[in-house]
Amino acid sequence: MDAPFARLTVAAAAACAVPLSGCGASTEAPATSSASGTIDACPAAAPAADAKAITLNGVTGRALVVPPTAHAAPRITVDAPYRVDRSQAVVAEAGSGALLTEKSVVTVCYQSVNGRTGAVFDDAFARSTSAEIALPDVVTGFRTALVGQRSGATVVTAVTAADGYPKGEPRAGVDPGDTLIFAIRVLAAN
Repeated sequence: MDAPFARLTVAAAAACAVPLSGCGASTEAPATSSASGTIDACPAAAPAADAKAITLNGVTGRALVVPPTAHAAPRITVDAPYRVDRSQAVVAEAGSGALLTEKSVVTVCYQSVNGRTGAVFDDAFARSTSAEIALPDVVTGFRTALVGQRSGATVVTAVTAADGYPKGEPRAGVDPGDTLIFAIRVLAAN
């Protein structure tokens, strides 16, 4: 992968020890990894039908994002094609833990959606497994949305192609010029 988002994808794939058929409500303890310590479960339950959505207006289209919570995955609905000309982030819930810096390593639950198609291209909630990532290794827009936040924060962001994958990322179905939408819940940070 050309983009610095590669580490997130690799970490997420490595964390995907729970098969999709095992997603959903479970009383089992979260999976662990000897390489990265404890891996926390991400909720896979759908948000309530009446959950409040955040509107991200674009130059074309819009995205309605119901932010994730401790008990529910996000819901991202896109009026496609959705495109922004500048990256934007909205804090759905402020955190109270460690301050996130450019060099932080964070444990997150996240969902990634392509604004052009409205398709999910990466989803820790569907896997019911968080990812531990180093912020220097992710796409600029993802990092920028989190730096300055605190552990425990929930952030939704729309990211320009320049702040995401300027050359596209074919394996994720992302073409050059595609806007990306992320719904992120920060579970921990160092």
